[in-house]
Amino acid sequence: MEAQYRIIYSGNLLPGQELSEVVPRLAKKFRMKEETARDLILKGGGRVLKQNLGAEDAERYRAAMTAVGLVITIEPQNTVAPQEASLLRPYAEPTEKPKPLGLAKRTERSAKPSPKSDGSWSVCPKCGAAEVSDLTGVCQACGVVVERYLESHGQSQGAESGAQNPYAPPGADLTPPLLESGGEDRLYPPRAVEAGRGWGWIAEAWELFKDAPGGWIGALLLFYLIVILLSIVPFVGSLATTILGPMLTAGLIMGAHAQHQGEGFSVSRLFAGISEKPGPLALVGVVYLLFAFLIVIIIGGLFAVMIGTSGMMAPGATMNPSDLESMATAPSFLLPVLFALLLGIPLAMAMFFAPALVALNDVPVLQAFKLSFMGCLKNILPFLVYGLVALVLVIVAMLPLMLGLLVVMPLLTIALYTAYRDIFYR
Repeated sequence: MEAQYRIIYSGNLLPGQELSEVVPRLAKKFRMKEETARDLILKGGGRVLKQNLGAEDAERYRAAMTAVGLVITIEPQNTVAPQEASLLRPYAEPTEKPKPLGLAKRTERSAKPSPKSDGSWSVCPKCGAAEVSDLTGVCQACGVVVERYLESHGQSQGAESGAQNPYAPPGADLTPPLLESGGEDRLYPPRAVEAGRGWGWIAEAWELFKDAPGGWIGALLLFYLIVILLSIVPFVGSLATTILGPMLTAGLIMGAHAQHQGEGFSVSRLFAGISEKPGPLALVGVVYLLFAFLIVIIIGGLFAVMIGTSGMMAPGATMNPSDLESMATAPSFLLPVLFALLLGIPLAMAMFFAPALVALNDVPVLQAFKLSFMGCLKNILPFLVYGLVALVLVIVAMLPLMLGLLVVMPLLTIALYTAYRDIFYR
């Protein structure tokens, strides 16, 4: 049996850490009030934060708490199990009349955890698990912050479970889990990262690429071959490319995700999106196509208004090349172009992470567009750095007969996944 460990807060701060700095960090990390965080730091010495952990999980928990500024120790845990009771018990006549099955179920379901005598909780009021940390007030089973959960349900830490506010609106706990468990990736709202992460995305992408360079080069060559062949078909080909593009891109992202989790990468990963989630990913392409078509209509309308107001379409008017040249160089001609940029750039931002959100986390399509747009909007500087580095890499890659693109294009594609992890995962 694997050795078990427990995490203990020593009651001390790391050298160089000030209480005034650690308190807001702890409050922000665990989403609690600063007053509560201060009391926990000052009165939590010797408390067991988590138990029944393997060595790897224990180190992960200690690293998370150390980052806040607390001194954490790991101790071996006594894993000797208590003696089991006998499976055979003397038969005794029931003293109470058995309840109907339906009533028994309702009674069992209505039993709720209650606070201890001092007003604190050792059993989670949401899931019922006895996994609430005495220090942080966070349930290690479901990740809920007890204080926030009680407030959202009209209760307080010191209130009895029956003293619920009857006028409080029903609330759902939206607190994200504190730490990832079991290696499972959890989706969070997009966050802003440092500008230097734009280069970090490419550097991390290189680590994945160099583990399977042949597979990535082959997948990208096949990707562009499919796009080129479809583009040859008039009209229908461009529509098919728009719809199929997100599906193939999602396959590459799913391949990078599998590779990040220790699996291999092969050319067949390109079609993972088509085989596993064809409907939602095709809908991504359809929604993008509709938005793009709407932009084309708006820009076309602006051009039509400009030509109409110029008098060129008036009865008896003649159009010569000089008139077209003067109209093209007029400042007003830039108005539709600016509108195209103002509408096209947000659409590109909304599309950037949408295939990844749908493929990896089953996010609804419209919500995926919204989250992708917010993720890009919060990280303009990192994307600027990423774009500049990508431009330099493409220019350098084109020098030796463009052979360097065989490396750069897969690298930039994988960077889409590493950026996604950085912005949406914790």
